[in-house]
This record gives sequence, C-alpha cells and structure tokens, in this order.
Amino acid sequence: MNQPAIEMELERPRVRTGLVVNTGVANIYGEDTFQSEVVTQAILGEMPEVLDQRGKWFSIRQWDDYQGWLYHFYMSKNPEFGTHREWIRVNALTAHIREEPAEAAVPIRDVVFGSELPMISQDGAWLEVLLPDGLSGWLRDDPQETERPPREQLVHIARRFLGAPYMWGGKTPKGFDCSGFIQTCFKANGVVLPRDARLQHTFRDLPPVDLADAQPGDLFFFSEKEQRIPHVARSVGGGDFIHSSGWGRIESLEKESPRYNHLLRGIFITAKDVMELLDGG
Repeated sequence: MNQPAIEMELERPRVRTGLVVNTGVANIYGEDTFQSEVVTQAILGEMPEVLDQRGKWFSIRQWDDYQGWLYHFYMSKNPEFGTHREWIRVNALTAHIREEPAEAAVPIRDVVFGSELPMISQDGAWLEVLLPDGLSGWLRDDPQETERPPREQLVHIARRFLGAPYMWGGKTPKGFDCSGFIQTCFKANGVVLPRDARLQHTFRDLPPVDLADAQPGDLFFFSEKEQRIPHVARSVGGGDFIHSSGWGRIESLEKESPRYNHLLRGIFITAKDVMELLDGG
C-alpha cells in the first residue's frame, strides 16, 4: 500500500491558540536572547502554549511539554488556525509551498517532515494548504511510501534521515541532535516521546534487552557519568544502530563490524525494548 508524501488527516480539530509557528523551522532558545543556547526547534504549523512574554520574546511550551523562548518573527497570530477540520501531514523530508499548483511557481514557504497544515482544496497532484499568516499555497503530493510493520517503519524513517547534519537542538531533516532524531522518528509513528535523552531513558520504564537480542527500533543509551545520559541511538537489529553524530549514520557496537565504534561501545549502558510504545500500551 502506497502512502502519499503528504498524508491526509480528516476530522482533526485542534486546540485554539493565538500564536502559530509561521516558518519552516524556528529555533527555540533557553533564554530571551539570540545569544543563548538553542534548546530545541518548532516547525511550521505548530501552536505552542504561550506562558509569558518579554518584549518581542515569548516563553512557550510545546506538545512534548518542552519549554523555551521563541522570537516574535517566527510566529503569526491566528486564533482561528486550529479550528480547521481537514489537515495534512508532510511526509517529504523538505518541500516548498508555492503560489500556484506548478513546479515553476514561486515558493512562498519551505516545509519539513512532520509539519501539519489545514487543507483547503486539491488540484490533481497538488494540495492547497492554509498558512498561519492567512496566505494559502500549494504542495505537490507525490506517492513514495509503503506501509510497514511498526518496528520496520521506525527504522525506515530513521534511514531517510541518513546524512542529515548534526545540530544541537535540532529535530528536522535540516539538522538533528541525537534525541531530536529519535523523537522525530517516534512522532511520525504516533508516539510522543520526551525531548531529551535522559528523559527518553526513563520514559515508561521500558524493559531492558540484551544487546544481542535487540530488535529493529529498540533504543541504545550511552553514558560516561552516572545519572547523565548524553547520547541515544536506534537499533537496526543486533548491535548495529542509526544515530546522529556529526550526521545521521549507521554504526555498530559489534567488534567484528567494519562500522564498529569503540568509543560508544565503551560507554554503552543499556538497550531498551520499545514494543510497548508501538503497541500503544
């Protein structure tokens, strides 16, 4: 069964909020200044909860309860945006929203994997979507996916991000950190996972599994210091894994593998079985 590059989702009412992310990717900062650390990101169409405001900066909380500061020019005020009932989710890694339903038309916004937008109409392979600032534009819907079992789907999505650059605080194909890489893959499978590796490590008390028995999609955690989990990866079966380190890549904890990473093998602490999450338990 083919899945479109843009997945249609019908009858999904949204929580009404005043501010909506109006750019493809928006950095969220630890403090209300561009000189502070980027802690995570938001993507086009997200409607974060606003907690506070300092001048042109908004303190926000995202869908995963992560908090930070977002600058005003990343957002538009549109209280009605979340009331639309027909939505699409972008499956392409990156794409352009265009003025007209044609490849030669002028791009008016870029969009990344996972963005969700209201759909207005359809013209053949093109879908008209509403943007947070009230403009509308067109995305091409090119079928390119095949439905897979949940574990295979997790690994398939992760493989699509191979080569994407590492970016501290990043969680899109334009740049991931290690935990953003993992969270984005799970969210595409309908699973809300915490943002940081240390929280992913304790999430739902997932059962540990022997490295030799790790199945595709299981999580690997790494630590040099007790109580601190600085790195997470996804198993592709056994000791081989996909992670974001410099870029999205496949490496291994098996000494006989040509992709063996002896540094990570030295700080590997546990593998965790994710089947409970995929079963919806």
